[in-house]
Amino acid sequence: MNWTEGYVSEVNYTSGFYGELSPLKLGLATLIKSIQPPDSSREFTYCELACGQGFTTNILAATYPHAQFYANDFNPSHIATARDLAAKAGMKNVLFFDDSFEEFLERDLPQFDFISLHGIYSWISAKNRQAIVNFIRRNLKVGGLVYISYNALPGWSAAMPMQALMLRHGQHSSEPILTRIEQALNFTGELLEANASYFVQNPILKNRYERLKEQNRYYLAHEYFNQEWNSFYFDEVAKELEDAKLKYVGSAHINDHIDTVNLSQAAQEKLAQISDPIYREVVRDFFVNTQFRRDIFSRGSLGLTTQEQLKQLQETRFAMIVNPANIKFEQQFPVGEVKLQEAVYQPICEVLAESPQTLLQLQNHPKTSNINLNGLYQALMILTGIGYIHPAVDEQTCQQRKPSTDAFNNAVKAKAIYDEELSFLASPLIGTGVLVNRLEQLFLLAKSSNQDAVQFVWQILASQGKKVVKDGKTLETEEENIAHLKTVYEEFSQGRLLTLQKLGIE
Repeated sequence: MNWTEGYVSEVNYTSGFYGELSPLKLGLATLIKSIQPPDSSREFTYCELACGQGFTTNILAATYPHAQFYANDFNPSHIATARDLAAKAGMKNVLFFDDSFEEFLERDLPQFDFISLHGIYSWISAKNRQAIVNFIRRNLKVGGLVYISYNALPGWSAAMPMQALMLRHGQHSSEPILTRIEQALNFTGELLEANASYFVQNPILKNRYERLKEQNRYYLAHEYFNQEWNSFYFDEVAKELEDAKLKYVGSAHINDHIDTVNLSQAAQEKLAQISDPIYREVVRDFFVNTQFRRDIFSRGSLGLTTQEQLKQLQETRFAMIVNPANIKFEQQFPVGEVKLQEAVYQPICEVLAESPQTLLQLQNHPKTSNINLNGLYQALMILTGIGYIHPAVDEQTCQQRKPSTDAFNNAVKAKAIYDEELSFLASPLIGTGVLVNRLEQLFLLAKSSNQDAVQFVWQILASQGKKVVKDGKTLETEEENIAHLKTVYEEFSQGRLLTLQKLGIE
């Protein structure tokens, strides 16, 4: 087998950002489980394995300029892209290597406080998984955290044969990968239309197939068409990681820690009867039908007393990261639709919309002091899990980090002139990436250079032969395009822009 070892390399992976990899978010998820996380306010070291095009690592390096970041990806095209963005942003605290896992293991690297790997564990051989385990054992500090995400069972059990079908169909063609993907999708659709018993007996696959057809083809190439493709029960992954002296901490997805929105009362009672924590987690996945796990493991965790945990939670600062007008109190969770108590959530959101607050400050704020501690805590966790709020640093730290994030964001916005590949900017306040689409990035770029935003954007689009789409319809005339851009910019200026500015993004 060649250097790709069965992994798709004909096309590059998408430049996504994965918020669970943020040290602040990982720290909160660890603290929830009464375990001391590494202190991300001080100097720390961070490594992302299989970083793809390095966009997540670059954003984190920009938002934590006092830390040192390392990342590998076997694809040199990915690493060239990652290094180019880091250079354009002037970042000196991040290094990228086009190494395989075994090659990376042989490098003289520091011990890491954080090691993360997103998704890759499902797409590589047992040999490479062992190389990852060896790397973690050698390079993770005592007390350090590992973030690992992967396709999970039983949630993937129904769809695994469909993935196998598409992969095998592609193997019977010598066409380029993107053509093979289209052919495999079309063939799968033909089987579905022909009422193949597999699809008839698994009716949920029709919706899954329809969603697949809408996915970015570069994403599908890496998610579905690798030669190695595996889904795991939780205990299988936990067993493999034991060789690295790792112990399970909990989920990196904050809402997974709130049983009431994930499990029925009967499920909670059944799980409470299981004493083995690893087996309990496996059974929990059957109740939730988990398809994708985002796990945190630690090496030699330091447990916290109830009082120590409470003190750190009370000192945790939270910031609103969306326009308050867009907040909805009816949310869909694994247990179904849940209506959040407006008497609790409304005042919390109102206070956080004004400025970031710690849990302790909310306990003492006139608008929220009547909410008990458990109510405040659960509401903050659920709002964080939904994506309405996020852990935040203090204002002084935010200002110290802003020159670094400004330089990074300027590099990303400059790229937005030419394409829409990068859709996140770095926030110094919350230490993570924030979704900002190309149009919004161009508005920000025009504002920072004191240009008329609408004319600036239209000139760029027109020079590239592109037009604005409104309600699914392409606007043809210049007048129509400019008029719609004016409306969009006014809405942006009155809502989204204010939110971004509060997050330190300009």
